[in-house]
Amino acid sequence: MTIVFYDINLLNLKKYIGDIVCGLIEDENVSVILLYDEFSQEGYDFYKEKNCKIIKNSAVAYSSVRKFLESINPDLFMVNAQRLSDTAFVAVAKTLGIKTGMIQHGMYIPFLKRERFFLIKKIFKTIKYFLYSQVIATAIHKNGFDVFSKFFATFVKGKIYKSAVDFTEQTNTDFVLVYGEYWKQYHHDIFGYSLESQHIIGYHELNRIPVILSQPFEDDAICYIAQTLVEDGRIDKKVMEDFLKHLSAIAGERTVYVKLHPRSDTSLYKYPNFILSKQDIPNVGTYLGHYSSMVALAGHLKGRLILYELPGHEIPEYFQQTASVADNYNDLETVLKNTEDNSSDKDISYYFSDGYDTEKVIKLLKKQVV
Repeated sequence: MTIVFYDINLLNLKKYIGDIVCGLIEDENVSVILLYDEFSQEGYDFYKEKNCKIIKNSAVAYSSVRKFLESINPDLFMVNAQRLSDTAFVAVAKTLGIKTGMIQHGMYIPFLKRERFFLIKKIFKTIKYFLYSQVIATAIHKNGFDVFSKFFATFVKGKIYKSAVDFTEQTNTDFVLVYGEYWKQYHHDIFGYSLESQHIIGYHELNRIPVILSQPFEDDAICYIAQTLVEDGRIDKKVMEDFLKHLSAIAGERTVYVKLHPRSDTSLYKYPNFILSKQDIPNVGTYLGHYSSMVALAGHLKGRLILYELPGHEIPEYFQQTASVADNYNDLETVLKNTEDNSSDKDISYYFSDGYDTEKVIKLLKKQVV
């Protein structure tokens, strides 16, 4: 049995599914291939001594994608998201009769749009997006410009995916592994997946709670959970710089641990009371963020959770369940200085189920191939 896992960045193949890959390669009857676009030394170091192949993707044309898939003839092709590159490989794989699947690896925010300037600034990425749309068009026998315009409508203009992309039956994966019951309905409503094609595996990050809570508790400290909103063109850099400047001023002498994303632009966080960390989030009295998978984890910890709503970035309902929400600096200052925990006690297992088990996920993947 041969299984390919694809992600844009090699680090993501370690960060989100490293446990699954390591479990699979223990089976001598399973061959694992890791396919990536962007190199990561950390990701490479994690896998280089393990029994799996690591391949840099160079295919951005239909013929090269098809040739690559035919050369390895995998039993299963797995992706971590629903981006254009993922969809290109999935579309071609489906024409070859290769089973395809997706593992949820983060939060989906359907209404967010990329800044148009970002697409101009990242011109080579924009060209690559266009080329991948042409791979999809060829695979499903549709007009290339029409296919590109439909993806542009959802990824840039913010139109609901399945409303913009009217050929999801040809480009969606055969099955999806999700965090909780909520996400089954979400994938149905946004991406057009059937409820029957989805399987709940739980939220893997919750397994880290005992380790985090074993650290010394710093009641007065703040942990800011960084996202790549600027780096991904989701928000203007000046807006984020203004927010961080106010956060530093409001925090004053309190320590602000900044839990960085692997792709964070560290130049944003240049304030003297900020301590930058790429390690696990600390055990502190206050967690501050916007929306991300790390925010979901923080909502299960001892400290209180505060979410700041940036312009045009509404906080999803599933995060509001266990958090205080502020949308201006006066309110942010008030909630940060209020040491009482005023978050909700509502159960959010509907959104983020516990009980994630690597072995169960591996068995589920193997079952999809049989």
